[in-house]
Amino acid sequence: MSAATPDGARTRIADSGTRENPHAHLDPVVAAELSWGNRIAKEWHIADPHFGDWLLTLEKPFHVDRLREAFVFPGTVRLGTYARRSDGSGGVRMCLGDQLNLLGIEAPLPADLPAVTAEIEL
Repeated sequence: MSAATPDGARTRIADSGTRENPHAHLDPVVAAELSWGNRIAKEWHIADPHFGDWLLTLEKPFHVDRLREAFVFPGTVRLGTYARRSDGSGGVRMCLGDQLNLLGIEAPLPADLPAVTAEIEL
C-alpha cells in the first residue's frame, strides 16, 4: 500500500460470496479489471464439478499495482503465478484465488514475470 492510499480509502473484499452467488465477493475485482481495460475471456463457470471450484478467465494480465491500491483482501485470497506442471500440463498463468471458497480468477502471465510458481503480495 502506498502512503497516498490509506486503508480506509480502499474497498474491503468480503470473506465470501453468497449461497446464490459464491463469487460475489470477487465481482468488484472483475469490475475493476474491466474498467482498467481488461476483458473476460471466459465467464464464471464450475471448473471442477467434483469439488465445485468456480473460475473466471481474463484476457489480459492483472493490474497488480492497481489491485493493491483499490482493495483490501481477506487472508484467504491470494495472488500467484503458476508454471506448467512437471508433466507439462497446465498453463503458465496468474491466479487470484480464494482458497477457502474454492474459486479464482485466472489471467495470462505478463511478459516481465518469470514462469515460476510464486505468490505475489497483495
